[in-house]
Amino acid sequence: MAAEYALGIDVGGTKIYAGVVNLTTGKVVATARKRTHPERGADFFAERLQVVAAAALDNAKLNGNGKVAAIGIGLAGQVDRARGLLLGAPNLASDVVDMPIRDLLAGRFHLPVVLGNDVEIGAYGEQHYGAARDSQSFVCVFVGTGVGGAIVSDGALWRGATGTAGEIGHTVVQYGGRLCGCGGRGHLEAYASRTAITRVLLAELARGRTSKLSELHKPDELIIRSKVLARCEEAGDELVLDILTEAGDYLGAGLGSLATLVNPQRIVVGGGVIEATRTVFARAKLRAPEVALPTPGRALEIVRTALGDDSGIIGAAWMAGHQA
Repeated sequence: MAAEYALGIDVGGTKIYAGVVNLTTGKVVATARKRTHPERGADFFAERLQVVAAAALDNAKLNGNGKVAAIGIGLAGQVDRARGLLLGAPNLASDVVDMPIRDLLAGRFHLPVVLGNDVEIGAYGEQHYGAARDSQSFVCVFVGTGVGGAIVSDGALWRGATGTAGEIGHTVVQYGGRLCGCGGRGHLEAYASRTAITRVLLAELARGRTSKLSELHKPDELIIRSKVLARCEEAGDELVLDILTEAGDYLGAGLGSLATLVNPQRIVVGGGVIEATRTVFARAKLRAPEVALPTPGRALEIVRTALGDDSGIIGAAWMAGHQA
């Protein structure tokens, strides 16, 4: 019998990444990606989403060796799964909210479409094919343009009363602190995300601090890319190491608080910043047990994702194959 596949799409504030995945093995057989460019608005986003999805399907070249059964998509924000809508997304264009994304993709590709949150799909990927395969109680935390989370309890995703549980990036780590992209103040995302890291680094450069960033970062780019942070970290750049350390300490405070509140067996940490750098994860892993109450802190495991950048597309494909 021909193997069944699904298309998984991971939509973040920086990139749209899609992949065709074998649902039996979790193997990614073809991918496509493009920059999200949220500043270009809803029409651009809708077109780009379809272009990336179509490219991944074309690149798979299944040729009768299997069929794509469904599409799963995870978006960086709060979603209405029943209606297939994005409810809120601080790191995407504001006019994308309430766009009928599920119906848009279903109409274009004539396949069933399942909608989820971007960290939810990462959790599915790690749960079924990655770092949480042997865990019934874990939390996924992804650090990229923003900071997102997903909670799995007794093997099932816990969504909360409004379906938006797990938003660790919008918990308060400093009352009245930095302005977050959502409009709130003092949120973890305003201290530990790549957006926050970028904001502080650019401010320090403007104050006259020296850094390798001056050579690597293009002045017209709004965000400092993870690979640029990685190159500076590798070179021992003092400014970048200072800010990555600060971000990691704040992330650790958030993870330690999460451990006390939720008491998971494991926290799986991923996302572009974690994959590209060593410092943020190392500091967070060091600080979290210091912040947590002793009993949950001692029992806590903090690990990196096993699937890396593919967690989301693999998880979105699994979601599509099992929930469509």
